[in-house]
Amino acid sequence: MLSFVIAGLAVGALYAMSAMALVITYNASRVFNFAQGGMAFFLAYCFFFLSNPDTGLGWNTWLSAALVVLIAGPLLGLFLWWILLGKLGNLAPLTKVAVMIGLQVALVAVTTLIFGHEPVYLVYGPVGEPSVIFSVFDVNVSNEQFIIIVTAAIVALGGYWVLNKTMAGLVTRGSVDSELMTVLTGTNPKFVIASTWAIGTAVAGLAGLMVLPKVGLSPGGFANLIAASMAGAVIGKFTNLWRAFFGALLLGVVQEVLVLYLPSDGLLGTALRPSLPFLFMVGAVLIYSRNKDVRADTQKVEVASVNNAYEVSLSHYLNVMRNPKGHWDRWVGYVVLVVVMVGIPVIFNDYWTGLIAVGFAYTVVFLSYRLVTGEAGIISLSQISFAGLGVIAAAYVVNNDTVFGAKGTVPILLAMLIGGVVAGVIGAIVGMICLPLGPLYAAIVTFAFALLVDQAVYTRDEFSNYGSGLPFGRPTLFGMDFDTPKKYYWFAAAIMFIIMFILWSLRRSTTGLVFATIRASRVRAATLGFDIFIARLGVFALGAAVAGIGGTMVASFQLVAFPNGFIMVIGLVWFALAVAQGTSSMGGLAAGGMTLLLMPAIFSEFLPERLADLPVLLFGLVAINMVKDPIGIQPGVRAQFRRLAIKLSGGSTHDPGPVDDDNVNSKVSAGV
Repeated sequence: MLSFVIAGLAVGALYAMSAMALVITYNASRVFNFAQGGMAFFLAYCFFFLSNPDTGLGWNTWLSAALVVLIAGPLLGLFLWWILLGKLGNLAPLTKVAVMIGLQVALVAVTTLIFGHEPVYLVYGPVGEPSVIFSVFDVNVSNEQFIIIVTAAIVALGGYWVLNKTMAGLVTRGSVDSELMTVLTGTNPKFVIASTWAIGTAVAGLAGLMVLPKVGLSPGGFANLIAASMAGAVIGKFTNLWRAFFGALLLGVVQEVLVLYLPSDGLLGTALRPSLPFLFMVGAVLIYSRNKDVRADTQKVEVASVNNAYEVSLSHYLNVMRNPKGHWDRWVGYVVLVVVMVGIPVIFNDYWTGLIAVGFAYTVVFLSYRLVTGEAGIISLSQISFAGLGVIAAAYVVNNDTVFGAKGTVPILLAMLIGGVVAGVIGAIVGMICLPLGPLYAAIVTFAFALLVDQAVYTRDEFSNYGSGLPFGRPTLFGMDFDTPKKYYWFAAAIMFIIMFILWSLRRSTTGLVFATIRASRVRAATLGFDIFIARLGVFALGAAVAGIGGTMVASFQLVAFPNGFIMVIGLVWFALAVAQGTSSMGGLAAGGMTLLLMPAIFSEFLPERLADLPVLLFGLVAINMVKDPIGIQPGVRAQFRRLAIKLSGGSTHDPGPVDDDNVNSKVSAGV
């Protein structure tokens, strides 16, 4: 037992250091660092390059670690604050999350472009090869375990002392509570916040170096570290350093001690330990759920609300779209769309037509963001998991004897619908947990759920077929087989347009008006008697179902249900691209789905393999660009075409300025 406790303390200490970095930066800036995994990954690769004698410079490991933690880490934090992080203060929660996830995606892509995209699994940290240094009650303690635990304790005690016992800590807390009062004391709050990001990045880098022997140099391993540290941050409500520290420490201990009591195989033995970060988060959220700061951070002040950057951009966009001139431009767009749709299978060969057909399938998944984020205003990072769960459910009923039929007898189209229903039911369960929460808590819970699915579901042999995927087929409808890329192109296009029509009708129905009211003001919606929770839960479940159907469409074209194609790391790219295009715009989401598939294919066709991650970098940069254009790319492009149509119609494109708040919130649907 004691050996497992010591091992758990070492693992928990890693989680605790990373959790403290999250709390430190959030305390100073009110921006949750979803990019911390990317920062740690980049700094860990810098250490590997400096210290590795075979592929790097071969410097002393402790010298390399000191340079990374004390110099490279703070400089990285300061640089990112200067070019990006210092500009997030007046942005909406969705924009902050999207920008930080875009930064995470970009950092990972930059790292792989610089150092190579092949993961390195056998890596030693600053300590080098572990060795026993002493024993406690006949239990050996390695130098690695001892240094990790002591380092975490020093960081925790030092952070507490600085924040609570020094003038620097007082100034930091003051800059958070009142930036204006901090200025009046003669202190520059921007300098304080920048310094905090430098320290937080250094601590994140330190945790990244310490965790190297356990996860290697792979983005997925660092994502798991961040998920566990998020559990600590949630326990500390993002502001309490000690709660975050001991919560993360307890998580590590419980994970290791459970090894004694769990079977070596079976669902409980393989799924419980990876599920603990998610379970810890859910437990903390349920305990804190009655607190206003957990539930109400989605609610803006009802009186004299400040026009943030998103509202200002949206106001300018709506002023253009409501101009009485130039409405004929949308009919030009429809004609162009029809010509392009008909021309694609004529002009392109089977390979490119098939790629575009899969792009339609990805578009269906992306349309789920229209429901979840565009309608219900929920920041969900688990849409890719709902797509993957839909794929698993559909493939399972095809390849096994179930209530729907014997093995191999269930029609593929029915299996796809079953996959959508299963994903919707799971989405409703997840929604019951995250919907009562504010946007940040909801984002973190769905992020943890996505990691839970990766580790506890996709790894099951009955779902992954030992890593090779389950066989899946093409659908048949009214005797017509969609067994060629060009035939499947029309099937995927039909499903995509049917779902688009459903979403278009929903936005313009009475239900759509209800959601417009909820987005404008939950207080007013509740006064009118709307059941806000049930309405949002229904849309969240529908969004999960749409994602599930889109996932089965991908699997159907590929003829194999491969769960590892729907992992959380990829899902971050999906989310960043969808939000950057504009979650209220079906055209933007369609552009995002097509870009996600076609850009990597085009780049791989014309660029060398070492630049394979360049499209991912571009996707991340597109999300980061939301700092300047918070409403998304497609609404901006759409507004430019409308301005041109207005000029051609003899109208004026003069912008009278921001519209009132009611119109901003209630007419967000204008950008279809």
